[in-house]
Amino acid sequence: MLLQRLVEYADTSEDVIPAFYARKPVRWSLDIARTGEPRGDLASTADKDDPQRRFGTARLVPAVTRTVGISPTLAVDNGEYVFGWLSESAKPERVAKQHDAFRALITDWVAAEPDGPGPAIAAFYRDGHANKLRPPADWSRGDLIGFWVDGVYAADTDAARRFWAGVAGDRKGSGRSSLCLVCGQVQPLLKTVPQQIPRRSVPGATQSASLVSMNEAAHGYELQKFLTNTPICADCGLKFMTALTSLLSDPLHSTALSGQNARLAWWVLGGSTFDPWATVEQLDPSQIQTLIVGPANGQEATLEELSRYCSVTVGGNVARVVVRDWVEQPIRQVKDNIRTWFDDHMIVDAWAGEVVRVKASQMARAAGRFEAGRNGGPGTWTRFGASGEHRPPDLFHRLLGTALLKRPLPPKLLNHVLNRIRIDGRLDAARAALIRLALRRHPNLPEHERERLTPTLNVEHKQPAYVSGRIFAVMDDLQRTVFRVADQKLNTTFAERYFGRAIDNPQVVIVSGRRNVQAWLKRLRGPLHRPNWSEAYERRLDDLFVQLHTIPSGAVLTDKAQFILGYHQQRAELRAERLAAAANKKKTDLPLEPDNAAPATEAEGDDA
Repeated sequence: MLLQRLVEYADTSEDVIPAFYARKPVRWSLDIARTGEPRGDLASTADKDDPQRRFGTARLVPAVTRTVGISPTLAVDNGEYVFGWLSESAKPERVAKQHDAFRALITDWVAAEPDGPGPAIAAFYRDGHANKLRPPADWSRGDLIGFWVDGVYAADTDAARRFWAGVAGDRKGSGRSSLCLVCGQVQPLLKTVPQQIPRRSVPGATQSASLVSMNEAAHGYELQKFLTNTPICADCGLKFMTALTSLLSDPLHSTALSGQNARLAWWVLGGSTFDPWATVEQLDPSQIQTLIVGPANGQEATLEELSRYCSVTVGGNVARVVVRDWVEQPIRQVKDNIRTWFDDHMIVDAWAGEVVRVKASQMARAAGRFEAGRNGGPGTWTRFGASGEHRPPDLFHRLLGTALLKRPLPPKLLNHVLNRIRIDGRLDAARAALIRLALRRHPNLPEHERERLTPTLNVEHKQPAYVSGRIFAVMDDLQRTVFRVADQKLNTTFAERYFGRAIDNPQVVIVSGRRNVQAWLKRLRGPLHRPNWSEAYERRLDDLFVQLHTIPSGAVLTDKAQFILGYHQQRAELRAERLAAAANKKKTDLPLEPDNAAPATEAEGDDA
């Protein structure tokens, strides 16, 4: 089914790379006239200051899998093929054969397409112009050299595409015809899959990678090499490889993060214009609005019912493509899944006081190690792929599967995030969203408990660990208020000192914290002359303690997550109440905080 859907995409898309072509950097260009005479020397297209052109300008070049045999490509190749230049490690006899094969291919091209740019290149060789050119000082063996004829890139003309498709097809054909397993028609079959995917598009690959490869008898069924037992016709093979290569190289249809072991490519068949990626990762407001109001307004069109979302997740192993996941679902179902994804992870931002949606990539980022800033400066998440990032290597595409396909989260993710929060002392909206998502999709959590896990504070949620987290947040807020009113510098807050321990055992921290609370309340009533504030904090803590029959100790995994969620939502509620009071929208019996105050142990925000 995967190959069939890729062929369908190739038949309907205008963005697919031509058959037997690939986009590669062409380092050197040589412009010649129709008579074959050069219009100058070789020109470098590389720009070391531009990451996109470090090794030359990317262009469509003829490409087939090239192993140990001599196999020239048309009108663009390396210096050994184009000019017969020798590098230090090259064998002169082999290079001479490579150059002869390149010129012979040009001769065949002239015979097949006399009206194309081929005659000019043939004249360039025939009249001896090639012998007059010398390798540039910074030429290297792997540099590609492309011909231009009267300012037209020869390898990407219609004449070149037609001729090259025939040549490459003959090289990869098996010489027999049979029933193709992709299209179901009797067609000439391929000997091998005609193209490889560039290694930059396949995380984990160290070379250009093959989708299907059985070049040794031990690899194939009944010890048969090549595609003997996997009949694929030339037409389908060309289409699905060019489609897959195009999708994996298109930033609008694929995604991967450094250090993660897979790249996900997606496409839509059937005519729908819905963009799942823009909705989940880019958080496009128009896409989200359409998604949310569609069912309410009865606007789920017939086209959406008939269209299908397809995605393939690939990784690499040396020169082989590993298909980690393949999905096909109706667009309507994908939309339902994304609505559920938003419902399950939306969370209040404790700094902004608003309910926010979080990108899948930001969740993956927040699951890594947090590096505190120097001298009190802002911190940042460890970069993807960096040493010591401490992120699961499959996290990003697992999160995308959770969003688009309504899959459960990886079993170890909740424990991993809890450990990072405990170690880093860092809790922001992205990590809180992961916590809520993990709880909402936990297989052992009863449905009534799941519904109580709202994006904002739920005062009706009386789960002991959740209430304990709320108590801890109020205690920390009380300490900050006391030191602020006293105009004393607070080197280490209550939360910074005890948060990690409280996650594991709320009982020990809260029981011992009550002694500190009495001292703080006494300071507010006495030396600081704030009896009303003291009474407000005492009343709030009493209301919370009444809800606890027992303070949990030795918490299990879900209790730890509930504690963190309660803590995050309570501090967000405290700040939101103060912001509303400052704007004369609501009364509060708590002290207002200065504008530059940060909630809890750190400022909320995206540290990407």
